Amino acid sequence: MDIQLFQTFLAVAKLGNMTQAASRLNFTQPAVTGQIRALEQHFGVLLFERVGKKLFITAAGRELISYAEKLMSAYAEAEQALSLHPSQINLGISAAMINHLMLPFLKKFQQQSPQCSVSLELCANASEVEEGILENRFDLGFIQNENTAPALTGFKLSEEELVWVIHPKLLEEHQHSSRLADYPLLSYRAGGLFYQLYEKTLGQKGIKATIEYSESEAMKNAILQGLGCGAMPLLLVRELLEAGTLLEFANVPRSTFSIWTAFHKNKKQSRAVVSLLSLLQDGAKHSAH
Repeated sequence: MDIQLFQTFLAVAKLGNMTQAASRLNFTQPAVTGQIRALEQHFGVLLFERVGKKLFITAAGRELISYAEKLMSAYAEAEQALSLHPSQINLGISAAMINHLMLPFLKKFQQQSPQCSVSLELCANASEVEEGILENRFDLGFIQNENTAPALTGFKLSEEELVWVIHPKLLEEHQHSSRLADYPLLSYRAGGLFYQLYEKTLGQKGIKATIEYSESEAMKNAILQGLGCGAMPLLLVRELLEAGTLLEFANVPRSTFSIWTAFHKNKKQSRAVVSLLSLLQDGAKHSAH
């Protein structure tokens, strides 16, 4: 039974007037009448009697007052206790680079909801993130490109670029050759989006990688050590390119990909998740402009 019915009952009992109670509660008078009638039908007794234009509470109504007050008091205490209870959001990401994209959002979220903790799990691919959402292990997921599961929905968070980068020393060792095939190449393991982009860019030319990595952070470290050149998300190497620590291989065109949120269509999200989604949607709007 809706707790609002008891709040309405107490207002009518205190004021002795349906219209005044409706005004106090910001309801219409018919809505208040309907709520009182619902209580009377539930308990099988009359709670109020109308004599002429005056409303009088019955004996049953007077007895209900103490129970209704206790119920409202218990409800308020429960609401207060649960509002202080620490909550947690479980996030699944399909690539380590997404963590870099998420940092400013998570920082702002922590400022707004300091009582809520965030658990972030790195998954092998987008399918694993989607599976985690469907199995209720993740509240939200972040994947490269739009999700494919019918039970999930989401929105595009940002548009990113994949750039080929090389360490200046490696470039010198190969006499600044403009042929990518002259350098040791680093790639991603098969199955992920970055591997697909790599294949689209170079695989069709028959150029094979010498070392494969499961995620972009490990590849970035290898490139910084001069082990080879490779395709990196621009957001991970932008500062390194600006500082000249790494150089972009200009002869290979950049590839684009999208970062999407993913969540279950039919799950009632917590206030914390709704708050984080709101921050992300605002960020997506700014990114689009």
